[in-house]
Amino acid sequence: MKNLKFNRRSLIALLLPMSSLLYSQDIKAKIDGWTATLKTSLNAGVAAFAVVGAFLIFVQYMQGNEQAQKNFVRFVIGLAIFGLVDVITHVFI
Repeated sequence: MKNLKFNRRSLIALLLPMSSLLYSQDIKAKIDGWTATLKTSLNAGVAAFAVVGAFLIFVQYMQGNEQAQKNFVRFVIGLAIFGLVDVITHVFI
């Protein structure tokens, strides 16, 4: 038992690497949480854009608006861009 003597410096030297490992796992958990939130938010944004945009285009068609066809093309292009951003973030994050 006399050989197992710990002083303050050796205890700090042993605990420092362990604390950095625990802290890095905490950061990884936070980043994973943020990416999950980002993915969920983008999915919700794409869904809202698709539902609201499709409803507005449908109402324009039903009212006989001549600009409805041009608006539909713009809507499809916007939905494609928004969807591609969503897919890219899911692949790379």
